[in-house]
Amino acid sequence: MIIDDGFDIDAPVDRVWTLLKDIPKVARCIPRAEVTDVVDERTYKAKASVKVGPVEVSYRATIIVESIDDDAHTATFKVKGDEARGRGGVTATIVSKATEAGGKTHVAIHTDAQISGIVATVGGRLIEAVAQKTIAAFAANLAKMV
Repeated sequence: MIIDDGFDIDAPVDRVWTLLKDIPKVARCIPRAEVTDVVDERTYKAKASVKVGPVEVSYRATIIVESIDDDAHTATFKVKGDEARGRGGVTATIVSKATEAGGKTHVAIHTDAQISGIVATVGGRLIEAVAQKTIAAFAANLAKMV
């Protein structure tokens, strides 16, 4: 499943980019998610819960920072999450890019995710709607943090 989304923050790109690279801080902007352990400077353990229609699941995840390009304001992350009850999971590659225009920052997010288990049964459109709602909440929380 491919999900492309984005949002604008009323702040310069350098300020937004510095925060976006700080995984433990930025995770606090994601509803129902938290970093539980910093393994090293590129690997994090996390937990997250999501409700998709009538289905609610919790995941234990590993986040790996694959690349960060400070000049291009681009980062690539790999996420592998397993349902806490062991019935499915998610793997995703997430690429974010921040660009500045008129003193504001636009953050584009491209996600390529493979979902298995009960969440996969509820359908792509519903999953995409939840993803868009989560990104909107993330953007609002990030704007407050900036």
